[in-house]
Amino acid sequence: MSSQRTALHTWLQLLRAPNLFTVPGDALAGFLLASGGIPHPLMLAMMLASMCFYGAGLLLNDLADLEEDRRERPSRPLPSGAADPRTVRIVTGILALAGLLLCLVRSVSTLEVGLVLLAFIATYNLWAKKFPVLGPLNMGACRGLSLQLGAWVGLHGEAHWPATSVPSTIALAPIATAGLTLYIALVTNLARVETQAQPSRLPRALPFVGLLLAVVPFFCLAIDRAHPFEPFNIGLYAISAYTLYAGVKIHRRLMHEPAPPIPPMIGQFIRLLLPLQAIWCVASRSVTGAIAAVVLLVLWPVSRNVSKRFYAS
Repeated sequence: MSSQRTALHTWLQLLRAPNLFTVPGDALAGFLLASGGIPHPLMLAMMLASMCFYGAGLLLNDLADLEEDRRERPSRPLPSGAADPRTVRIVTGILALAGLLLCLVRSVSTLEVGLVLLAFIATYNLWAKKFPVLGPLNMGACRGLSLQLGAWVGLHGEAHWPATSVPSTIALAPIATAGLTLYIALVTNLARVETQAQPSRLPRALPFVGLLLAVVPFFCLAIDRAHPFEPFNIGLYAISAYTLYAGVKIHRRLMHEPAPPIPPMIGQFIRLLLPLQAIWCVASRSVTGAIAAVVLLVLWPVSRNVSKRFYAS
């Protein structure tokens, strides 16, 4: 039993357990925005596909960084010998294939979206992350494509709405994608300096700027000004305000001199994806979206508690 627990702990460490809570919400939010909040079993398939692609990307990242980790992070599973590189390579391939098969459940065109996402993941891990601007943008695009995977199926899936109508929230999906891409790019840019004893102030300041740009433009477009006290509007007000408040608290700690340890701050910014996804779900103006938002908000403190045992960066 002890060896089984150790193996489980190793794999949860490899897969960044606290971050996993933030992954299904990308495809979920994209699907709900594109379908007008009408649920479908395909929504769950895309959420699971996103999880598979994300897991494959994390494992590929550790495999690609093995030599660097032996020098700078020797306690991590691969350099410490807790995980076998051959086994990790096999699991990486299985997860990537599973994600593609889940995409194929819907259509060949959805498979093509999955292939593009997988190509961006491989490009980041094997090449682009070495470059200051290109790498973070590549990583941001990976999360943006994860949201678009859900949006693609929500838009092009089986008839979710009458043929004569188009979901009123469909135009919000690209706005959410752009905000998510930028935000994750700036958080990834911070991760580039996580091993520095005293990183400069600019990379520490940019994640909060990204959060502002992810929340404020979307909120302004999603709000129904004709009915300011309508329940979904109230939900948008409350979750948006609290997300920014939480972001301000993290930002203030991060900007303190001397700088605090960066990896825990990165984890906190990544966990802010949960309330951000809740904003997008509420913006679908549906009961399903409201329920999804509540679940995401409940997962926020759960992810924080898991982060006490597993690193997120």
